[in-house]
Amino acid sequence: MKNFLYKLIINSVTDYCYENCLEYVRDHASILDVGIGNGVMMNHYHEFIKDKRLHITGIDINRNYLRHCASKIQEYHLKDYVIIHCQAVETFEPPERVLYDYIFFTMSFMLFQDQGGVLERARRWLKPEGEILFFQTLFKEKVPAIEFIKPKLKYVTTIDFGKVTYENEFLSLLNAKNLKIKKDRLIKREWFKGEYRMTVAAFS
Repeated sequence: MKNFLYKLIINSVTDYCYENCLEYVRDHASILDVGIGNGVMMNHYHEFIKDKRLHITGIDINRNYLRHCASKIQEYHLKDYVIIHCQAVETFEPPERVLYDYIFFTMSFMLFQDQGGVLERARRWLKPEGEILFFQTLFKEKVPAIEFIKPKLKYVTTIDFGKVTYENEFLSLLNAKNLKIKKDRLIKREWFKGEYRMTVAAFS
């Protein structure tokens, strides 16, 4: 049931997200996907992952989603391309001091209480020229209705949508952590003037 709700609500966002993020990264890249979820993106992008020879490490804290993700890895023969760990980003440590070309926050960054602390950890995991890709819904103006509704959706859907992310606050956080924006792409406009955005940033 949880995976059914996940698919119903998240699938279209997931397609926008991975279509843009996976297209952006270079061939043979090593990627840390923070909040990989149930792996539904592999339905559409398993051949893409193989063709680009990507190496993806996915972490998530939801064991039900990861079990489904593991089944997708097996179904599409991706064990040489995707590995997963049930671990929170706040406690994760890359195996054997692995460094990544890219870190994905695919609709997961708004879930973290200490976003600044997460970015400090991410800094240690990136190669010198590494980049962070954020895919999220950003709002330019205050939307009290969304602020009220969004935290409560997890009680109805079982999915935690996190807090509302405002553009000015997000950009201020990146600036405070010495992250320079390299690309900021509008993907789609949503309700209440929300925008699906892919933001690529690197530490300066």
